[in-house]
Amino acid sequence: MDRLRQMINERPAMGWAVAAVLLILIAFSIFRWRRADDNPYTLDRTTEMVTIKCRETGDEWTMPRGRMEQMLWDRPAPLDPNQGVPNPKTGRPTGFPKSDWESTIDRISAERREIAAKRSRGTDAPVRK
Repeated sequence: MDRLRQMINERPAMGWAVAAVLLILIAFSIFRWRRADDNPYTLDRTTEMVTIKCRETGDEWTMPRGRMEQMLWDRPAPLDPNQGVPNPKTGRPTGFPKSDWESTIDRISAERREIAAKRSRGTDAPVRK
């Protein structure tokens, strides 16, 4: 430890360079961490439990957000925001999450349009199944 302190005292530019590299790494880590929150497909977001309420019967149930979104991806386009998640008891699509249903429908529809546009241009696009 004394050698390191002595070396930094003899060459202060090296100490500042090490400090700069550490600050850049910290800034990069914070930036990446904040950007991960915007991704709707993170593990935390897709495993989040969503409460679904049936508009007909008033029944409530929970399911992982990823499963709910997969049900939407499995439907033919265009998505109808008035059709919800199938009620396990009745089988009718009358279940809606208590929050952000419209924004989820809009996001998935936009992603589908983007994929269709890429396919029509002949560019490679990931295929969701």
